[in-house]
Amino acid sequence: MSEGLKRTVLAVLLCITTQVSYTQGFSQNGWTMETPDRVTGREGKITLLICKFTHPHPGYQGNITVTWKEVWTNLVLYSYTNYPTLNSQSVAFENMIHQNINERYQALGNPRENDASIIIKQLSLHDNYQQYLCLVNLSHYPNETSQSSGQIIIVEPAVKNDSVPVTGKKGGSATLPCAFNPPEWLSQSVTVLWMKDDPHEESIVLNQTRSLNAGSHYTNSVTVNEGQQYELIGDLTQGDASIRIRDLRLNDSSDYFCHVHIRIENQENVTQDVLRLQAFAPATILELSSVRENGIGNTIVCQVEGEPLANITWVDPEGTLVPGDSRDTIVSRVPGRHQTLGKFRNPALRGTYSCVAENEHGRDTRQIDYPSTGDNYSNFIVGMLCLIPLIKFLLLLVTGIILFLKIKD
Repeated sequence: MSEGLKRTVLAVLLCITTQVSYTQGFSQNGWTMETPDRVTGREGKITLLICKFTHPHPGYQGNITVTWKEVWTNLVLYSYTNYPTLNSQSVAFENMIHQNINERYQALGNPRENDASIIIKQLSLHDNYQQYLCLVNLSHYPNETSQSSGQIIIVEPAVKNDSVPVTGKKGGSATLPCAFNPPEWLSQSVTVLWMKDDPHEESIVLNQTRSLNAGSHYTNSVTVNEGQQYELIGDLTQGDASIRIRDLRLNDSSDYFCHVHIRIENQENVTQDVLRLQAFAPATILELSSVRENGIGNTIVCQVEGEPLANITWVDPEGTLVPGDSRDTIVSRVPGRHQTLGKFRNPALRGTYSCVAENEHGRDTRQIDYPSTGDNYSNFIVGMLCLIPLIKFLLLLVTGIILFLKIKD
């Protein structure tokens, strides 16, 4: 798993655990443990196992050991100790891994923030109906190990072409599907969370809850809808939590996490899925201009937007195709802006030049006359400035000849 994806899942987890409360838990000796009863994930995808806790020792700075076990076999699947390390400025904390079966697990929650949650990096059908326990121990209080209730994992088989991203055109819309098993009886609430891959900002883009009020009437409440760009279009009663993203932008391309939380009395069931959105844009020429670059000379510049990035070719005044990257032309990419910049340096011919931009979704052409009116004016000014000393010299020469002739006479 890439570092970027690790940070992403961590950001998503933090959003989930702060936005949703879990009903399964218990309190003993000042400890509380909260986990969902059942977690449903997709084969081959990342799945979060959530464990929140509190303990009666505020400000505790000692070692915290987190252990995840399989209930029926009592096998320790993942275990680590979070311990303090001293540096010159402050106290920091690191994890020491004791056990990690098949390297499938990774800590995501921060035990110092009462979060012992982990991820399974790649869910398999073998995980179906496995039951997991979360245990937390403070080294200074060895007799206070706290254990959660069992968390059952349900594995949905992988869907054909599941790895193929959802696509949408810039300015258009795209639908992200998310299916779950609806409850067979009335639930207290269904909460749908959609998260976007952006570890540097708040990653929740939609948070909508459908609650059952008195008289068996449901009400909807939306607490987050980033930029009013997202719309829940699925029918929750039919197990559909799909959303539509409007006014697509190229930076909407990302991994999206769907989490559906169903609360029935004192139980909490969570369904998770993750999919990819890829926004595209046909090649479009944003600007075609003639500029003068210091140390280089006259240059025709063609600025193009497109996703995937566009290829650029040139057509000179004689109709000859000139590749975008040749002796006289260069192509560069504008990082993070889905743009390509093509330059035709010191064109040798006068006349009309064409910039041709193309990607798999479209083609665009624009023309420019070279030298342009501005270039002609500039050249005229430069020429006149060069002629002034010559004119002065000629005037002085003529004046000298006239004076010489008069003196001779």
